[in-house]
Amino acid sequence: MNILLAHGSSDSRHAAEVQALADKAAEQLGEAVELRYLDTTAVPEGARVLPLLLGEGWHARNDIARLAAASDCSILPSLSARATAIASIASDLAVNAVSGAEASECSVMFSVYRFNGFETVTKALNGLKERFSRLELAGIHSSPTVEEALALWCDEKVENIVVQPMVLFEGHTMEHVRRTVAASSNSGVTGPALSSHSTFPTFIADCFRSSFET
Repeated sequence: MNILLAHGSSDSRHAAEVQALADKAAEQLGEAVELRYLDTTAVPEGARVLPLLLGEGWHARNDIARLAAASDCSILPSLSARATAIASIASDLAVNAVSGAEASECSVMFSVYRFNGFETVTKALNGLKERFSRLELAGIHSSPTVEEALALWCDEKVENIVVQPMVLFEGHTMEHVRRTVAASSNSGVTGPALSSHSTFPTFIADCFRSSFET
């Protein structure tokens, strides 16, 4: 059994998008992919569980460890273990968000949920500096925040700005970033959620496939 283990949200869009991802990944695999959330207390014996987590913080240390202890299952490496692929997906989305601009002309601000616990992903994102005119990392809930970083870019008259949230699905966090960008004095745009990338279901299916080979 294949299980996607997702972070819950009170936003209905989040649940719909996670379920759609599970369905598309199942099509790619030719096997069922079930959806569970972090408050799941146990999963069936022998299940392959893929945590949809970009960070290595509290949820990874506690919720995943608790589930592993309660169930005879295989916990697959979370998405943070594939940070290079995640960074590539985010990079593509950021470039596509700026109409008519080449990557080398874009000033991209990748916004991570917070810096503590997201070190693997932030390291991969910093590796993209040569692709863009300018690259910055900002926190959604830690400093320097997106608002603070945008204020500096406004003072420096930076152009072709795209803020690319490192957020997997639509929901409250995405809306928070959009409101922050819209309220700034910059003429920047906000990129979409990472799961909107056309290759994301294949990426998730490949995460499961890699477990078949081990």
